[in-house]
Amino acid sequence: QTPPNKYTEILWGLVNCIPTGVMFFVMAFSTAYAENDFTGMITSLMVVIVVFAFIFAVNSSIHSFLVVNYAKSDKVAVSVGFYYMSNAAGRLMGTIGSGILYTYVGEYLGPLAGNDAVAGMAACFLAGTICSFIAVVVTQRIDDNAAGLKCGSCLTIVQATEVDVSELPAAAAASADLNDDTDAKNSETQPTEHYTESESLGEQGEEMWA
Repeated sequence: QTPPNKYTEILWGLVNCIPTGVMFFVMAFSTAYAENDFTGMITSLMVVIVVFAFIFAVNSSIHSFLVVNYAKSDKVAVSVGFYYMSNAAGRLMGTIGSGILYTYVGEYLGPLAGNDAVAGMAACFLAGTICSFIAVVVTQRIDDNAAGLKCGSCLTIVQATEVDVSELPAAAAASADLNDDTDAKNSETQPTEHYTESESLGEQGEEMWA
């Protein structure tokens, strides 16, 4: 839905768990990986990576919007900077963590081969699935329930509640107050402008008759 809210991110966060969770089960239990079927292994990896990349891109765009939307009007730059700092730290920790899992999980196959690479990669996909689900649980605690969740114009997943400006995120509330102030100023100035124009026309008419 547009604009997105916390329910949008929860939905896409759960969708984000699907490809990594499926890939974990495929690598751990399918015959293609047990029998080293390279065609099946490469095909499954390519399909899952492409699907995950699309879902991840959608999640990233939702994150970028929500960070700005939830930020205080006078601290948007700080909030966005903290978001990208946290993003970079998460990528660093994910790289180190996945490297450890890939290296040490699985059966030891010798000094040259190391541990079982299939088991290590399966552990990486499982860890990614768990982290995505934890993010969904944390997102659920955000106080942003007013708009509900709709998929298209027909399907309502979470019913919207009555919108109260005090319950909106800071940026949205500030925008609503600004719109109200603008409307009030416009309504105050329009009668004055009309009256000034009529006065000007009347003065011009008097000058012409004189």
